[in-house]
Amino acid sequence: MTGRAAVVYRVGRTGTAWRQAGDEIVVLDTESSVYFGLDRFGALLWTRLVDGATTADLVAALVAATPVEPERAGADVQSFLDTLLRYGLIQVS
Repeated sequence: MTGRAAVVYRVGRTGTAWRQAGDEIVVLDTESSVYFGLDRFGALLWTRLVDGATTADLVAALVAATPVEPERAGADVQSFLDTLLRYGLIQVS
């Protein structure tokens, strides 16, 4: 029996520029010239997405950094990923 590989999310290599400003991150979709501001928790997740991360990796990072229940963290992470995917800021592999 073989296990199914986990989905890895990663910041898109083209069309996305970003800079950290304190504990927040500003992301620019260079194709549409739309800016996104990420608070410290979004920035925490974004920095993990730079090298690639699974949903479980992101949930674990959020739970370790905040007083949030894993179920709530899972829902928040999925919403965050859905938004980034909708705007084409991350890739799935």
